[in-house]
Amino acid sequence: MALDQAQYFYTVELIALEEQLNHSIDRAARMREKAMKRQDIQAANRIGQLQRAMDLAQRRVGKLK
Repeated sequence: MALDQAQYFYTVELIALEEQLNHSIDRAARMREKAMKRQDIQAANRIGQLQRAMDLAQRRVGKLK
């Protein structure tokens, strides 16, 4: 029974993490778009770095499923 509970907890946490990453990726995309409209290249580049890190995290979470 304990293994079933652990697997359930693991699955639920992965789903929650994936959902949070998706929301964060969406927010970062909106922020980067605003930075580009303001012609703030430095901010856009830093947000781009953040987006790449979040994409990597998302792929790793996907592999854990």
